[in-house]
This record gives sequence, structure tokens and C-alpha cells, in this order.
Amino acid sequence: MPHKLLGLTAVFAFRLITATILAALTAMVPGQPSHTGAYNVVKYSVAIEVNDTTSHITGNAGIRVITGGEASEIILDLVSVNSDGAGMTVDSVLKDGTRAGFTHEADRLVLPAPATDTTVTAKYRVYYNGIVDDGLIISTNMYGDRTFFADNWPNRAHQWFPCIDHPSSRAEVDFTITAPSHYQVIATGLLQKRINLPGNRTAHYWSSSVPVPTKVMVFGAAPFAVEYNGYIDTIPYSNWVYPQNACEGFASFSATPGILRFFTDLLGPYPFEKVANVQSTTRYGGMENAGNIFYHEAAVAGERDLEYLIVHEMAHQWFGNSLSETDWPHLWLSEGLATWLTDWYYMQKHGEQALRERMQSHRQRVTGFANTRLAPVVDHHPGKLTDMLNPNSYQKGSWVLHMLRRKIGDELLLEGIAQFYKAYQIGHACTEKFMNVMEEVSGTDLEEFFDDWLYSAGHPVLSKNTSFSNGRLTMELVQTQQHKMAFTFPLDIRFVFEDGSEQDHTFDIIFRRHEFVIDMPSEPARIILDPDTWLLYELI
Repeated sequence: MPHKLLGLTAVFAFRLITATILAALTAMVPGQPSHTGAYNVVKYSVAIEVNDTTSHITGNAGIRVITGGEASEIILDLVSVNSDGAGMTVDSVLKDGTRAGFTHEADRLVLPAPATDTTVTAKYRVYYNGIVDDGLIISTNMYGDRTFFADNWPNRAHQWFPCIDHPSSRAEVDFTITAPSHYQVIATGLLQKRINLPGNRTAHYWSSSVPVPTKVMVFGAAPFAVEYNGYIDTIPYSNWVYPQNACEGFASFSATPGILRFFTDLLGPYPFEKVANVQSTTRYGGMENAGNIFYHEAAVAGERDLEYLIVHEMAHQWFGNSLSETDWPHLWLSEGLATWLTDWYYMQKHGEQALRERMQSHRQRVTGFANTRLAPVVDHHPGKLTDMLNPNSYQKGSWVLHMLRRKIGDELLLEGIAQFYKAYQIGHACTEKFMNVMEEVSGTDLEEFFDDWLYSAGHPVLSKNTSFSNGRLTMELVQTQQHKMAFTFPLDIRFVFEDGSEQDHTFDIIFRRHEFVIDMPSEPARIILDPDTWLLYELI
């Protein structure tokens, strides 16, 4: 039965106070974008008006900044007008209600900092307008209807509002979206009110008290069919799809309640005020925007089973949204963890053998990618940020966790992931922080493991040669990869004989070349490396 979305609960009011304090304290965390210095944005109040005819928007953004008094200026990201006339023009700026000077060039908006030696809060209001070229996708959907969807990842929010456009900076956000009245509007947080305005326009007020990075604070406006499904436990749940495919669209999200409960049991309470699945006309197949997940229009309208895409994007609500990477080289903490959590869900549903087949598919993606671009998972030189959407961040990240599962066991791995989230939720962390938590939980030194699989490029490339004589099998195993002398890992080998019997042996590989001599009843008919799919490697 449909339920109207409610206002903020006491839980989120508590989070509001806690998260504001945390945001202020993280202003100078290593990995923070260099221009933030001794300040941090703790809240955005973004008002945008869109129209039915052009890509021109008018907007004003309230920006609340906490500064420790060391900043001489406040620098925000906001796209400048380019040679084609697209981009934003700043009309005026208010600082604490008084008109203030500013400069805006080279995609940087520079505002005057408070003249103080103590920690203070400054409130700015930036009035601007311009033609949107990216970040806010204004287009027509697959049915020819005009739509507006924010599509901020990785750092495209500044294409349509002034902000610190980096995953380490997080803030609360309010959106006031004014649009022609035939549009429905969905945005981060909870709907507070709608106001009908002259000229057949409606203003939609959404508010969130949970600080998030700009990459996942969004709105969407389209002719939606909306299904309010009441609550998943205490979380409001709704689906927003295009009217032309409403029946199949609503049905495609039916797995959502079970998926949400799976993750709350595994990781802890859901971190945002609502769950909304949204059919969208954007760049990506799925985008984990906080509390309102955008799915590409074709995926929702087609016959594709969305269950595992929903699982992946739901996992991001914990890893990627509530706990973000400190900086882009650590993207695997979002994408790799979400991929592994999807794999874990898949195993719980289909069993270990199904997981092995899935990991074998991942392995092919990873080794294939390494043959085109050899780079570590923690990649400080990716080229474009979008180039990090590659098998290293996704499938190899999952493989690292899969191998860590073997090293420390299921129970400790799951405990470590939960403890990592608990320690850094509503915040951000880097790979070293993750390693530290895992070492503490498992009591195991993991530095060599992390160096091999996350900070080093590639994977073991193995060759083997065998001979059999006088009841003994001699095996030479060589790591042939050129980029690294040797990886360290356990290697399982299964020897299968003509009568169907088997012998399993595990060898600790620490050198580039090993030779093993093993007593055998007869020469094996087959030799299978890694029979249970625990190792990321390539055999030549």
C-alpha cells in the first residue's frame, strides 16, 4: 500500500549532529583535494530551475563552510564558460548575507574566507546561470520524452553547481528543483514539500541530513510512473520508471527488499533516508546515487534480470556512498568491495561451485586487461578518471578479497569488512586503512599480500614442466611475468590418475622458480592447477 514519504526521524537528526562534527574534523585529512586547505563544505542548498525548451539553467547554491581560520580564500569547483558558450556564469555572491567579491576562471570559483583566527562557519550564496554541457544530462529518453538527470560520477557535479568535487569531501544537501508541472522529481534525501507556482511550474523540495560526496548527490526529473511500496523495515521504498514500461519496470525491481535486508544483516543499518530505484537516461548502466539508485533506461525496459545489478548498486550504499575512497587511486574500495559483495550474495544463493565459475570469468577479464594495460589496482596514474572503470577496480578488487578469504577465512574476512565500515562510515578511507583493520581483526601481517595484489601491477604468469620416473613426478614451476620477480602465494595442484583417483597437494610459492619431487603411484593422466579457483594467475 502506498505511503507518503515522512520527514526526518530522530535517528537522522542524531546523524545530522554527528556527521557535521565529523565533516569539520576531516577538513585536512591526507588525500583531501589540495585546494580545500583548512576548510570544508558541510552543507549545500542547491536551487535549480529547468525548462522545456533549452539546456539553460538558472541556479543559486547555498554553501555552508567550516574554516579553522587558516584559509585566505575558499576555492570551489564550478565549470567556466567554454568557447562554445556552454558552462556557468556567476552573477553574484553573498557571504553571510552581504554581497562579496569573487573570481571565476579555469573552472575555479574563489570566494573570500572569513577574517578570523578561530573555527567559524561562513554561509555563502552563489547566484549563477548557464548552458549545461555535462554532469546534468538534459535529453530525451527512449520514448521521446524530455528528461533531466544528474550524472555526477566521477567529478562532474561542478558542471552544474559550485562544490568541492572530490570523493573525500562530503556534505549534507538540500535540492529545490523547479520544473514544468508535468515532471515528477526525485532527489537525494526525503521529499519535504511541493509548491505549485505560476506558469504551470512546480517547486520540489528534497533534503538529506546524511553527508555524502558530490558524486552521489543528484536529482532526476521526468514523466515518471511512481510506485510507493511502503517500507523495507523502517526505510521508505519506492520505484520510479517511465510510464510506457511501468509494469515491467516495477517488476524488475522486485528483489530489492530481500537484497537490502541481506546487506543490513551483513554490514549494519542502511545509511540513508530512503531506497528509490530510478529508471534514467544517463551514461552508466547503474549509478549508486545515495538513496536513489539510477538504472539505465534500456536495462529496466528490457528482459535483463536486474537482480545482480541491484545487488551491486545496493552494496555501494555502504561502500562508495557512506564510506568513500579518500582519493581516486583507492576506487577499488568502492567498486572492488561492491563486486565482491555481489559475488558473496551470488554464492549464498547458488553455492560455491557457482562462485568458482563466476571467479573464473572475473579472472579472464583481469588477465585480459593486464595484457592491454599493466597497472596496479591502486593506480596513481590512470589517465582519465573514467579510465579507472576497468577490471582492476572491479573484478581484480573482488579477486583480492577472494584470495584474502582463503588466507584468513570467511568469518574473519566478513568481520573485517564490517569493522572497516563501522570505523569509517559517513567518511572516507584509503587502502592502508583497510589493511590495518584486516590485520587487527585477523592477527595476520598482510603487508606482503597487499603489496603483491594491490600495489604491484599484474599477476603471476606460470609455466610448468613435468617428468615422471621410478614412481616420482618432478615438476618445475616458473613465474614468467616480466614486471615483477615473484609473487608469493599458496598453489593447489590436483593430480588425477587413470583409475579416477586423485591426489591434492598445496605448495607455498615464494620464488620465481620452484622444483618439486612428489612420490606418485603412477604417472598422472591430468594435472590441474588451482582446481578450486583460489588464485588469480595465468598459465602459459
